[in-house]
Amino acid sequence: MLSRFAKMAGIALGLMVCVQVYAFTAETGAAELHTVAVKDAVQETGKGKVLATVNGENVTQDEVNKILNRFAGRIEKEQIPLVTKQIVESLVTQKLIMQFIRDKKVEASQAEVEEELNRVRNDALANPELQGQTLEEVLESHGGSVEDLRRDITISLSLEKYLEQDLNDQKIKAYFDKNKAAYDGSEVKASHILVNTQRMVTEKELAQAKEKIKKAKAEVDAGKDFAEVARQYSDCPSREQGGDLGFFERRGRMVEPFAAAAFSLKKGQISDPIETQFGYHIIKVTEIKKGHDIKFDEVKRNVKVDMMSESLNVLLNELKQKAKIEIKI
Repeated sequence: MLSRFAKMAGIALGLMVCVQVYAFTAETGAAELHTVAVKDAVQETGKGKVLATVNGENVTQDEVNKILNRFAGRIEKEQIPLVTKQIVESLVTQKLIMQFIRDKKVEASQAEVEEELNRVRNDALANPELQGQTLEEVLESHGGSVEDLRRDITISLSLEKYLEQDLNDQKIKAYFDKNKAAYDGSEVKASHILVNTQRMVTEKELAQAKEKIKKAKAEVDAGKDFAEVARQYSDCPSREQGGDLGFFERRGRMVEPFAAAAFSLKKGQISDPIETQFGYHIIKVTEIKKGHDIKFDEVKRNVKVDMMSESLNVLLNELKQKAKIEIKI
């Protein structure tokens, strides 16, 4: 399959499911509920409509419909507006990256892309869960195509090539020394209060969510038991356990803003509200387990990948700030 960074780049860009071919293997038993409703709703929309522009380049309803159809059977009809908004944002990011790659002249060569594509194709054929299907058949069954995959591979390999340029062993070692807890198996046990904003689309809803998390934090600061406040305010199922999430390592289980905040706290400390893709959180660390000794050479590749991923997030933010983006929905 793709390199670890390429996979992470695909995730960070929100390029849907095409670049992560193994996601297909987990979906073979997916229910087909609401398939007709979703497809009918998609077909009702104006196909040529421009939903966004990115430095003069259009994001069209056609592009969105193509991706929406991949999720038939996995989303409710009433979820389509919110999912559409998320898809448009992903396509905006995708176009920004492609513009950047071409401008910087770091686009992966056709030979490099085809080599990676053949590797993915061979892995698909060798996967027993795909029951001998070709890569083309797997992609088609999920509304994708080889051309979609080729584009996503081009983006991932090009980004990897660009972001590697500024890295050397000295910088990687310095990052490792500063972030050993991310690699030595250190764990924290934490509880949280979550105000979920995933289904919120209006500024009024988001403002109300901010007020709710501020109110929860004020009650905790006033001395109210954290677990009790979690049971009262949190939207996470963990509220039944007073917000307890158990132990987790620095990377791999929690999204980055959450993990970074949790590992910056001492035992008993409570964070200010932080924002993730799920909403607003307040975190309390209740226990800390120190990790084991680890040598740099054992995790050098992982450290390099993490550095590139962080650089990618910075790059995306910079590109969005400089770009002329107009969302029309």
